[in-house]
Amino acid sequence: MRATFLHMADCHLGYRQYNSRDRQNDFARAYFDIVDRAIKQKVDFVLLAGDLFEKRAIDPRTLVHAITGLERLRVAGIPCLAVEGNHELAYYRDRMGWMEFLAERELLTLLNPKIEGERVTLSHYAQRRGAYVEPLPGLRVYGMRYCGSATAHVVRSVAGALAASDRRGVEYTILMAHTGVEGVAAGRGGGLSLRELTPLRPHVDYLALGHFHNPYEFDNWIYNPGSTETNSMTEAAWTDRGSYLVEVDTETKPKHRAALHANARRPFERLLFKVDGCDTPVELVDHCRRHVERRRHQFKGNAPVVELRLTGVLPFDRSALPLEPLKQMVEEVYRPLICFVCNDTRAAEFAVGEGQQLSRPALERQIIAGLLKRDSRFRARGAEWTELALAIKELAVSGASAEAVLDEFAQGEERIRKGRTDVSQGDDLQC
Repeated sequence: MRATFLHMADCHLGYRQYNSRDRQNDFARAYFDIVDRAIKQKVDFVLLAGDLFEKRAIDPRTLVHAITGLERLRVAGIPCLAVEGNHELAYYRDRMGWMEFLAERELLTLLNPKIEGERVTLSHYAQRRGAYVEPLPGLRVYGMRYCGSATAHVVRSVAGALAASDRRGVEYTILMAHTGVEGVAAGRGGGLSLRELTPLRPHVDYLALGHFHNPYEFDNWIYNPGSTETNSMTEAAWTDRGSYLVEVDTETKPKHRAALHANARRPFERLLFKVDGCDTPVELVDHCRRHVERRRHQFKGNAPVVELRLTGVLPFDRSALPLEPLKQMVEEVYRPLICFVCNDTRAAEFAVGEGQQLSRPALERQIIAGLLKRDSRFRARGAEWTELALAIKELAVSGASAEAVLDEFAQGEERIRKGRTDVSQGDDLQC
C-alpha cells in the first residue's frame, strides 16, 4: 500500500500579533502556503493536528481565511483530517465550536474518541462523529483532541482500545493528537514523556503531534512540524518548521519517509547589543548603528519584525538611555514592519562599605560621589559635580526659590565645564 500525506499543526489563524492587521494576515498566508504545497504535491490527505485557530472566539475575516484554505483542498479532492487543539476548544456553555462548525460544513473531518468515565471507544467516523477514518484502503487515521491534564490517562486508554480493536486489513496506522513531548521546548511543561507514549508504539506507525511550536521527531515515529508562523520572538530561530510531507510504502522498511518543509513566513530579526564599551549616549547610538548595519547586510528579507535587545552594564544613568533614537535608527536601517527596543541593561554596582561610621552629611557625600562615578559623563570631574549636587540639595531644603536653584546649577555647571571651580572639596569624600 502506498500513500502520500501532509502533516501540519498550530496555524493560529486570527492571531493579531502586536495588534497588527498585517501580522494577522501573515498567519493566513502561512496557512495558504502549506495548503498550496499539499495541492501541488497531490497528497492523498492532510493532517491538521490542532490549533487551526488562535482562540475560541474568531472574527469573520479569520473564518473566511479558514474556509478559503479548506475549500481549496476540497476542490482538489484532498480530505483534511483534524483534531481540536487547546486554543479552539469550545466553551462549556457553547454547543458547538468552530472546528465542529467546519466539520458540519464537511470542510474537514474532526476526529476524537468517545470518552465515558474510564472507558474510551474508538468508533468509525459516521454522521460527523467518530475516532477514525480510512482515507485509503489499508490506511487508518485515528484522532484525539487536546485533553489537558488528562492526556496521559487518555493515551493509556486509547492504547488499550487499539490493542482490542479489529484492525484486520489495516497495513498502516496514524494517530493524530494535540499534545507535546516533555523536554523538547525550553521552559515549557505539559508534555508527555516518551515512556507515557510507549504503549501506543505497537499499534501506531506514525504519531502526528501538534501543540508545541518547535519542530521535533523521535525514532522515526513521533513527528511534530512546529507552528506555521512565528508566535513570539523566541520562535524566530526555528527556521525549519511548517509541515511534514510523508511518503508511505508498506512494502519497505521503514514504512514511511517524512521530510520537514519550511513554509513562507514573515522574517524576524533579533539583535543583541552589549552597551559596556559605550561611555556616552551618543557613543552608544553610534556603535549600535554600526552593529545594526553589519547585521542588516547579512539579513535576507524585507519588512521584518525586528527586536533590538540591549544588554550589559550601562556606564551612565538609565534615564539618559536613548531608546527612541535607537528605535528610529533601527527603523531607518531595516524598514521593518514592527520594531522593538528592549532594555535588559543593568546599572553598575554600588554599595556603601559595611562597618563605616559616617555622619549623615558624610554618607550623603559618599553616595552622591559613588553615583556620579558610575556615570562616564561625570566621572572625570566627579568631585566638583558632587559638591555642586550637595549645594543644590542645601538650597532646595532651605526653601530657596526654583529660580535660585536653577541659577546656582547653571553657574556651577559653567564653572565645571570651563575647569574653574571655587567649590571646596570635603575631607570626607570617598569615591
